Amino acid sequence: MGPSINKHWEAELSALKGNNAKLTATLLESTANVKQWKQQLAAYQEEAERLHKRVTELECQNTQTPVIKSQKTELNQTIEELESTLKDKEEEMERLKEEVENANELLEQRHSLTQKLLETELHGRVLEEQLLGAEQRLEESQEEQENFRKSLRTLLEMLDGKIFELTELRDSLAKLIEGS
Repeated sequence: MGPSINKHWEAELSALKGNNAKLTATLLESTANVKQWKQQLAAYQEEAERLHKRVTELECQNTQTPVIKSQKTELNQTIEELESTLKDKEEEMERLKEEVENANELLEQRHSLTQKLLETELHGRVLEEQLLGAEQRLEESQEEQENFRKSLRTLLEMLDGKIFELTELRDSLAKLIEGS
């Protein structure tokens, strides 16, 4: 009972350690990605602000030539693209935050299972010690029973001898009584 439970918990602990290593690596990678995306996000925000200022400058100009209108359209399109990229990066950051939270929950579960494993191993050792004690008491009891049986056999043999002697004595007495 004890060794199979220990093997099960050892396998469970090994799997949890593997998962922990994977989660740690994922967490580190996610953290690096978040830092990189924050930098890109800041750069996109700066570019968007610069482009907004440029659009405002162009709108303030009195003369709206076709070139300025074309530049304005291009700037607006670039702004839309940057805003879309910014939105995608924010969604990715939220997903990574959720992954980090899930990783933390798994780490807590691993800690809890490790604690349970240690408690189970300790309980298994206690049970093994109790089993060894019970086996030793059983062996001693069996030896006592065997010794008691031997004593009974010896006593029975002695009684058989005495009964035989008494039977012979009875038969002899019976012959004496008949003969007198």
